[in-house]
Amino acid sequence: MRNDLIRYGISFTIMLLLWWLASITVDFILSGPQSSILPNPVSAFSTLFSHWGIIWPNFVRSASRLVISLVAAIFVGATVGLVVGFEEKVSRFVSPILYLVYPVPKIVFLPVILILFGLGDLSRIIFIFLVAVFQVTISARDAAKNISPQWVKAVRSSGGSKLQIYRHVVIPGTLPSVLSSARISIGLGIAALYLAELSYTNQGLGSYIENSWKVFAYSDVFAGILAFATLGLGLYLVIEILERTLCRWNYIDQS
Repeated sequence: MRNDLIRYGISFTIMLLLWWLASITVDFILSGPQSSILPNPVSAFSTLFSHWGIIWPNFVRSASRLVISLVAAIFVGATVGLVVGFEEKVSRFVSPILYLVYPVPKIVFLPVILILFGLGDLSRIIFIFLVAVFQVTISARDAAKNISPQWVKAVRSSGGSKLQIYRHVVIPGTLPSVLSSARISIGLGIAALYLAELSYTNQGLGSYIENSWKVFAYSDVFAGILAFATLGLGLYLVIEILERTLCRWNYIDQS
């Protein structure tokens, strides 16, 4: 854990240095009002802290939308994926549907969702759910298909039921893949959240960034981006803790 903190600290420092160099380069190349289009890290962080009273309600609104969507997507996606991957008869009918729907960009459904479910939080939660759920479903299905038949035979030969096979073989065998897909879904979910908050709403980090951009408040824009990054980092750490707790066998050699 200590080594992980050191690596994170070094990576964060390098990122800030690159950001600072990019800001200096933009200031050197551009002139006039456009020279502030990429504020340096100090300006962005100071704006984040000084405007936190304004950003915080938007942060909470975005976080609630994202967390509800991702929890539902991971639960539904993992459940469906495990069944489809492990049950061959189910896979024959459901897999073609996944192949057809998964490649379709979910942004095309946003206007329809807004019309059907209104302009409130529910429509945005449904949209983010659709973006994230297929990633988890596909990953869980592929992991369930690759479970060793010998493990299943061992449980069956001991008199284990179908439920016990899922509990002791399928779920533990696919959990690392499900959590890995959950990490990917966080990034997809944040991108979907930003898009969803641009439409017919004045609440959320996406709306805050958009409104700041319209008045050329670039420091506020990057303060909103940092708030998004904080939200994503928090969710990544939650997944990391869950993986270390539920998949301890993956970390035996690292202790």
